[in-house]
Parts: sequence; structure tokens; C-alpha cells
Amino acid sequence: MASQPSLKGWQTWGGRHVFLCDGRVMVGPDWGVTCFAVALTTVLSVAFWIFVCPTLAGAPLVTSVGMLLYALTLTLLVATATADPGILPRAPYVDDAESLANASAERFVRGVTMPLKWCSTCRIWRPPRASHCTECNVCVERFDHHCPWTGQCVGLRNYRYFFGFVLSVCSLCAYTLVVSALSFLHALAAALTDATSGGDRVGVALDERPVPAALSIATALILLCVCPLLCYHCSLTCRNATTSEEIKGTFADRANPFDQSCPANCRHVLCRPLPPSRLHLRSAAAEELGGPMILRNDGGGGEGGGGVELPMAAADEGPPPLRTATLPGSEGKRRPAREQSSPDDVPV
Repeated sequence: MASQPSLKGWQTWGGRHVFLCDGRVMVGPDWGVTCFAVALTTVLSVAFWIFVCPTLAGAPLVTSVGMLLYALTLTLLVATATADPGILPRAPYVDDAESLANASAERFVRGVTMPLKWCSTCRIWRPPRASHCTECNVCVERFDHHCPWTGQCVGLRNYRYFFGFVLSVCSLCAYTLVVSALSFLHALAAALTDATSGGDRVGVALDERPVPAALSIATALILLCVCPLLCYHCSLTCRNATTSEEIKGTFADRANPFDQSCPANCRHVLCRPLPPSRLHLRSAAAEELGGPMILRNDGGGGEGGGGVELPMAAADEGPPPLRTATLPGSEGKRRPAREQSSPDDVPV
């Protein structure tokens, strides 16, 4: 009898993500909202190129800049929506006795105690700054928030893409608003100097160029929503903080041990090399881990681009002692289970 082919990691996935192209592409559960965001951006941009840019001098240059900002915005949106945000592998065979044995696990980062929290869903000890996303049903390193517009968690490995996406949206909307307003003002000025236009000069300008007027209003409303978000994340980046920590008040009564100078924080959050993904979605599901997510401790590569377990960068103490957990159906066989370590512990 021919043996059944083993399932790949993405086929036994425990989260709520959607996979395409045999696990090569992973999107979040809110992918429909992401498609709407792409469609809205495309419709507004195409209307801008067709109805606004030709009304101004230097139309080819104006259109080219608009197309460049549009391409940049969509590129960063797709990168945020499809990148692994820093998902931590599950360990479903670790039981409650294992978690109780490590109930006092903690780490010290720059003299500040950071308790390691147990995730009852993923069955792992989360490293500092990691959190479980209820929307995606996974634990994410340096979890910031779940963004419905990108349909994906924003965490350690895709925060820079999200930051760039918000910045590019603001730039695209600001550019569209300024150019559209100039186009409408030119029509209004022509109506004011035209003696045959009658008393309703604004109405004449609206009849002549309704699309520039509508785009000015639409992009102004979008800017009112997105600009405060950009300012907020600029503040978080300069302080090396996250939205989740701000909401929970993690460092409300103590110093943030990850906060250095503003330039160092910006380099650490936005410019440092990305750690390799821990996921091997197209590899065979790991029987020894009981699930599809594989954490390799040998530094080997894989389908997900690595999955290396990196040490805590500047913890004052070493990791808690290893505990052992008995796997179901494997009495007498003991496997060590350690807490996940994170490459995001201390700014470089």
C-alpha cells in the first residue's frame, strides 16, 4: 500500500491565515479589507491621472510622480500584508505541568525584570514584547497591533514595512490633495475673471472640474485619519515602544529598558537587518513538535528562510533551566521545552 504523502506546514496551520500558491504566500484573515484598500487607492489614483494631471502644466511629470507614489504605496502594503510578522512556533505537546514548572520564569533586561508569559493557545513561553494576536490566533514577536487594512499582524519583521506604508499613504494623499486643489483653483480663477459666468462662480468651477474638487475632499479626509497615525508611530519609533505596550501600560510605572537615544531607537526599529523567519510553511509538518511550525536550533536554513533560535542579546541572567515534558503516546521519552528567545531584546 502506498504511503500517504505527509502534510506540509501550511496545511496543518493553527492560525487563521489564508495561504496561496502552495504556502508560498501568507495573508491575514482580513484579506478582503486589504483588497478594498487596494481598490480604493487604485480608483482614486487612476481618476487623478486621467482627470487632474492633464489640466496642469507639466502633466507628464505630475503624472509620473503620482504613479511613483502609488507604486510605492501598493508595494509597501503588499509587503506588510504578506510578510511573516515574526510568528513564534507552537509547541502543542507542552502540557500544563510544564507551564507550572516554569511559573516564575523571567528575564532581566538592563536591570528591569521582564516576566515570561505563558500562552495557553500556542503552548509556549513568550519572550519579552511578544503577544498573542486574537485575530490571527498566533503569537508574534515585538507585537505592535493587528492592522485590519493590511489584514495582518504588525510585529518584529514587518513593522518597517507598515511604517513605510503609512508614510507613503500620507505622501500620496498630500500630493493628490495639493495638485487637485491647484487644478480646481485654476478653474475657479478662470470663472472669476469670466464676465459671462454669472454669479455662481464656484458652481461654474465645480461643473468644469468636479473630479479635482471631489479628490481634494476625499484625500483631505484620508489625511485627517492617517496623519495622526503617522505622528503616533513616529513617537513610538523614537521611544522604541509598541502600540500594545502603550495600551497595556507595560512601562507606565517603570522605565522602558529598550529605550535608548532617539537615533539609536530609529536605527534599531527601522534599519537593522531583519531576523530570519521561524516558519517553514512548505516543509513537512514537524511530528516531534506536534505542529507545522519548526524552530531550528542548529542554525540550518529552510523553506522559510531560517528559523534560527537567537539568544537574548543582553539579559543579565541566562535562560531558565530546561524542564521536560512527556509527549502524548511517547511515555518514557522526554523532550526538553524551553521558552522562545527573541532577537528584539535590546537595541543595537
